[in-house]
Amino acid sequence: MNVRSGLTVAGTIAILAIAGCGSSASSATSTSGGASASTAPMASSGASASSASSAQPSWAKSLGSGVTVTSPGSMAADAGSPGALIVRLKRDLQAGKYLKFCSFLEPSKQASCTATFSRAPASALASVMPTFKNFVISYTAIDGTKALVGTTGTACTPTQKPACSTNRDPAAIFSTGKSFAALWAQAQAASASSSGAYALMPIVKVNGTWYVWTTG
Repeated sequence: MNVRSGLTVAGTIAILAIAGCGSSASSATSTSGGASASTAPMASSGASASSASSAQPSWAKSLGSGVTVTSPGSMAADAGSPGALIVRLKRDLQAGKYLKFCSFLEPSKQASCTATFSRAPASALASVMPTFKNFVISYTAIDGTKALVGTTGTACTPTQKPACSTNRDPAAIFSTGKSFAALWAQAQAASASSSGAYALMPIVKVNGTWYVWTTG
């Protein structure tokens, strides 16, 4: 099996989504150059629902009743939050701990992911992994067992076109006036796309734990 196609089957689409694939926002910009992983500490933001501010942004109402929005801030690393999941995943990728990626996927996808990743040479894995610069969790919207996580900063993935995507607006895509259901479907479609444009990250809760949603 071709390494790249095998990784896609195993869930690399989720990695590529973190690197910015999917529907673009008007405030997001894309570039075609590469970028190295940032060595600076990543700012913490995007808290769990329990620590969300009572002052919701004006666009939060359009997401629908029962949706909780967490503003960017100092609580992104809260244990058990969707934002913390992305923080840990990003750190593992930057540290070259590629085999740990599979544990971030939904339980039903982990076995096939592990089987594929374990067969791939470390150099092959490294060649398709995203790199990040000034990458920060922004807003998070939670609706029951589903969450959408936004980010700012630059992420680059060699397999995407364009290879790099930069978003500077924490509310990008969230503030378009669409419902959570519409944004969720949009994020799912973005995860299955090969586009390198900025997108929200779809996260699902299974048995009380948050995981990266993957296509297939």
